[in-house]
Parts: sequence; C-alpha cells; structure tokens
Amino acid sequence: MVRNIGIRETVDSDTVQSVSRRLLTAAWVVVVLALLTLVPGIDRVVPQTSVTSIAVLGAVASLAVVGLLLYAAPKVAALVRMALHGPRRVVENIASAAYWLVVLGGVLVAHRGLAGVVVPLLGGRAWLHDTGFLLLAVPVVAVVGTRLYASLGPGSRLLAETVTANESSADAQSEAERS
Repeated sequence: MVRNIGIRETVDSDTVQSVSRRLLTAAWVVVVLALLTLVPGIDRVVPQTSVTSIAVLGAVASLAVVGLLLYAAPKVAALVRMALHGPRRVVENIASAAYWLVVLGGVLVAHRGLAGVVVPLLGGRAWLHDTGFLLLAVPVVAVVGTRLYASLGPGSRLLAETVTANESSADAQSEAERS
C-alpha cells in the first residue's frame, strides 16, 4: 500500500488570505522604509546619540515585520497541514519546520533591523548584539533540524514506496502492452 505525501487541490481560503495579508503587510513596511531612505535629512544623527533617524525607523519597521512574521507563523503551519496530505507524522513535522522557519526569519529580521540602533549604543561591544541573537537563533535552528531529521525515515520510506509502486505499475503496463 502506497501512502504518498502530496499537495491537496484546495486549502482554506480564509487562512490563505490571512497569511498573504500578513506577508503583504510586511512587504509594504519594507517598501515604505525603502522610500523613507530617500527623504532628505533622514540620515542625520539623533541628538545626544550616535544613532541615525533612519536606524530608528528601521528598528521600528523591523519590529513590525517581526510581529507580523510571528503572527503569521502558526497560520503558515496550518496552511502546510491543509496543503499536504500523507502520513500524519510526516505532515506534522513539515508543518512544524515551516512554523519554526518563519520564527527564524523573525529572529534574523530583528537582528539586522535592530543592529543600526543597538550596535552604535554598544560601542566596541557589538559582539553582545550578535551573541544575544545567536542564543535566540541556535535553538530555533535546532528545532528545525530535529523536525526535518524526524521526517527522514518516514520520508525515505514514502519515496521508496512511491518509486517501487511506479516501477511496478510501469512494468505491469508495459507487460500488458506487449500482450
């Protein structure tokens, strides 16, 4: 018996709309921030600090994007669950990996977006910023790796069943054609 993993023809429209709205909103934030970089004087240093105005706006925009990504992460996992069919264990591992990949994206966006504000304030101790985000990112990568690793065995069995079933049906079809 072949239990293929595949993509369903339909998924819940409301979930797709919700996820796409969040991701489009994040893209909108990035576009608006890019346009703000063109505004005269945006690169001036904020008085009494070594931080520029655009760095502050970038940090705020980054936090907004991170919030949108974290809000969208469970919905992305739900979409993956709805879109895939196959053994529950494999689908659940893939959905979990998708969730944590979106969370990792949020951590990486926060690291890059906050660097413009945090690094100048830390002076020669910029490594603290990197270390903090390293400590946030490594466990997330470990979870993604664990979920993907857990899918290797069942995934290889599914692949073997699919390939051998396709070979068997192809052999049977060519045998029938010869008769």
